[in-house]
Amino acid sequence: MPLLCPIESLKGNRELVICDGEGSRAAHKELYNFTDDAYFVAGERENVFDMIAGAVDTFNTSAAAGLSRIHLVLGWENILRVSSWKSARPAPGDAFIVLKNAGVSQQDLQPFKNADINDLFPWLYYGKRFNVLRKVCHASKKQLESHLKDHAVRVDCHLIEDGGKRIVASSL
Repeated sequence: MPLLCPIESLKGNRELVICDGEGSRAAHKELYNFTDDAYFVAGERENVFDMIAGAVDTFNTSAAAGLSRIHLVLGWENILRVSSWKSARPAPGDAFIVLKNAGVSQQDLQPFKNADINDLFPWLYYGKRFNVLRKVCHASKKQLESHLKDHAVRVDCHLIEDGGKRIVASSL
């Protein structure tokens, strides 16, 4: 379901925050403290990628009325969706391509050949491979920016830990 985001609903906010859950929203709000009008939170049954693609369509077909920045606050699986620009759950091959582009070697990925994509995040996070997580955030940021017609709108991408209690990596 696309994001129903009329530009007027931003109520003068220059920044829009798209979150994949209430935990993501709370983690972002703790750091940035934007007004509630700036946040769009995906419900449990919503595909956040479809919200993001819908927002892109909205902004590309109508003037973004002073919008200067979009923040994405997403968990691991959703960040992989944006970085590969696919609505469906990312396949292991999609995740491997993103991680290879972020500097992870083929040899490091070999133990995860038959694993679920969600097994990759703890390996990176607890292995303190924050540089890789930041590069994945940058890949998502670049992907979204490439789909926006107004290149003056900046994108910040924030990766939250499982459970959404805090931001662990960012494109900033």
